[in-house]
Amino acid sequence: MKKLFLVSVLLLALSLSSYAQANVKVGVALDMDLSLVAQIDSYNIVLGDSGFAVDYLVKTGGFNNETPLSWYLAGGGWAGWNHGYGVRVPVGVSWYFAKGWDLYGQVQPVANFDDKFKFSVDGAIGVRFSF
Repeated sequence: MKKLFLVSVLLLALSLSSYAQANVKVGVALDMDLSLVAQIDSYNIVLGDSGFAVDYLVKTGGFNNETPLSWYLAGGGWAGWNHGYGVRVPVGVSWYFAKGWDLYGQVQPVANFDDKFKFSVDGAIGVRFSF
């Protein structure tokens, strides 16, 4: 039921964003296991096999004008389908390898507040297409 609700919310957000002229990217990633991902303006949305996450891009930048690379810092929250919830702070790099396509990788410190506080560092890699 949770998956159906979140997929519905994601599809609604994608359709509304097209009317609002938002910058939209969709793709796949290994984040919360195998995941569908979307970036709508400054929000990254992850809908995965083991849960979901929503991150806000706090800061973005480029390395120089000659390379198709950019970096980002985000902050957000996550929840597992069966257990777990908390906050995370992704730091990543995007490589724009073809028109409309980017490959990204990120490392994120994760705090889990489920039963007791746990801290870990996770990673993600994915590919997105920009509309």
